[in-house]
Amino acid sequence: MVAIRMHRRRPVENEIIGTYSFTSRTVQVLKSADDHILWTCDCDTFRRQADRREPLWCKHIAKAAARRSLERLTRRVAIPRGTGR
Repeated sequence: MVAIRMHRRRPVENEIIGTYSFTSRTVQVLKSADDHILWTCDCDTFRRQADRREPLWCKHIAKAAARRSLERLTRRVAIPRGTGR
């Protein structure tokens, strides 16, 4: 009799490639294992959309996407307000 050992695959975690903080919300840009870009937000509007198939979106993600676009165009990282600089 030969014993067969089965290994469980670990769930692949998405790589965080950007975090954008706003007054009371945080948006993260994630890169999945298959190189797709995913946006997540911790607001209620975003969480309520979880059962839909369309890409999830909220105003915080829109703001973060705009900030990311400007950073990529100018190759600069925005300094958050109120850091004392």
